[in-house]
Parts: sequence; C-alpha cells; structure tokens
Amino acid sequence: MSSDQGGVQSSNASASGVSASGSPKPAGDLVGYALLGVTGLFFGTAPSFAKMAFDGGIDAVSLQTFRFIIAFATVFATAQVLRHSPIVDRRHLPGLILLALCTATASYCYMTAVKHVSVAVASLTFFTFPLIVGPLSHLLGMDRLNPRKLIAIIVAFAGICLVLGGDLDVNWTGVALAFTASSAVAASFVVSRPLTQALPSLTITTYATGIPCALYLLFGLAQSSIMLPETMATGIGVVGNSLCYAVGSVCLYGSIARLGALRAAVLINIEPLISVAAAFLILGQLIAPLQMGGGVIVILGILLMTSERGLDRQGRTSG
Repeated sequence: MSSDQGGVQSSNASASGVSASGSPKPAGDLVGYALLGVTGLFFGTAPSFAKMAFDGGIDAVSLQTFRFIIAFATVFATAQVLRHSPIVDRRHLPGLILLALCTATASYCYMTAVKHVSVAVASLTFFTFPLIVGPLSHLLGMDRLNPRKLIAIIVAFAGICLVLGGDLDVNWTGVALAFTASSAVAASFVVSRPLTQALPSLTITTYATGIPCALYLLFGLAQSSIMLPETMATGIGVVGNSLCYAVGSVCLYGSIARLGALRAAVLINIEPLISVAAAFLILGQLIAPLQMGGGVIVILGILLMTSERGLDRQGRTSG
C-alpha cells in the first residue's frame, strides 16, 4: 500500500501465508480462519467476564486499567518466553501509536456505552464497524468491495440485528459512545492491515496493549480512581476479561495479516453469537428463538463472504 512496505512484503510472505504477489495462499487462509475463530471465541466470552466484574461494583476506568495491565503483562511475558523482541523500526511507530489510540478509545467507549444503554443496543451499534471497514478498505485500495461482499456485510449485520435485538430503549448518549467505539475499531482494522504485513502479530499486540496500559494507569493514578476488586467473582471477571482480550488481540492481528481487513471484519461477526452462548453458559441468560434465527442468518452471511466466488484475489485487486 505504501512505498515503505516494499521490501517487507516479500520477506514476510512465508510467515504470513501470503505469496510474493500478495495473493493469500490456501494454507494461509486456513490459518487465518482458525485464528479468527479463536479471536471470536475469546472476544465473545470477554463481555460475560466484564458483566461479572461490573456486578461486583468495579467501574469502567478501573476495569480498563486492569484489563490493559493484565493484557500487556501477558503479551509481554509471552514475548519473553518466545524470545521475541518487540523493537520495531522507527517508521512503524506512527501506525502503532495510532492503532493503540484507536484500541484505547474503542475499549473505553464500548464499555461506557453499556452503562447508558442495554448490552443488546450497545452491541448492535458497535457491530456496525464492518459496514465502515468495507468502504474504507475499498477507498484505500486494500480490499475490493464488490457487490457480493457488500451483500455479505448486509446479510451478516441483519442477522446480528436479530441476535442482539429486543431491547430498543435507546439513550442517545450510549448509542453515540457505541458508534464511536465502532468507528475506532473500523479504523484499527484498516490501520493494522499494513502493520500486519510488516510486523509479527505479537509485536503489534505488545504496542496495542502497552500504550493504552500506560495511558489508563497514568490517568487512574492521577485521578485516584482505580478500584481494586473486592470479591472473588469480581477478580475472576477482571482477570478473565483481560486474558480474553490479550489472546483475542494476538489472534486477530494474525488473521488480518492472512485474510485482509474486510474479510476479517465480516467474519468476526460470529463474535456476537459466541457472546450469546457464553452469556447462557456463564450467566444463565436464555437464548430466544429469534436470536437462534439471527444466528443462522449470520452464518449465511459468513458463508457468502467466504465462498470462492466472493473472494477477489489480492493480485487482481492490486492490478
């Protein structure tokens, strides 16, 4: 996409499952789908742990602070065990900083939105980000938004409407916060794509968690507003939410490197389905028949997006 990626693309081709011409290899696609499945599993489970933490009385800033501290510590420790150096070339720092700011913004706004509107309304608004990623990727020449992909996005989003619909008591402050989070996530997908072609996902996640960790820690200490978990359930919620975020983030950036920002954004629509299932298993929340029907529609959208006819080769996109 940019001239300063020229020598990096081919050198990382074998590691990312991408050929020298930029076309994803079949094996790379399979790894990308597997990583995205793990991402959906962990990200989809995270809200149930967050609910446990909030029920225990912790506030949004404290949860974010602990979330990024634990996530960064986990990622950094993993890097040390694997003897992976997070040092990067100076030219990648602006992109990493921008990605970290998008991550910090999305995380805080999404969590705060839940305080103003129901989880269903916040999630429904938040998961409009594939509709933002598609046009952005198309305009930047990263992924071609053909009619089939556009239909896949609309179908998947319609399924989410059924999965998460039901409580439509709208507070516009909460909706605005959720949409801000959605926009920040869409920007992070686009910003991370060139980074994933040049840097390992573990390196990207180190910066994407480390910078927000420092920001939230400094803000919390300055405001003297960091609350410690007071119960076992609250602690489990905080730690579980943080670990889910750490694992999900590493896998997400790895999947974007192999599948592209647009395909990853659409396929991650499976995450709300996992959230519903996790809420049932962990919190005992029932799944209505309407939600089950929405799940089927989401799967149809995913199948439409991943069918061979719907996937443009990167070589044709760049040409």
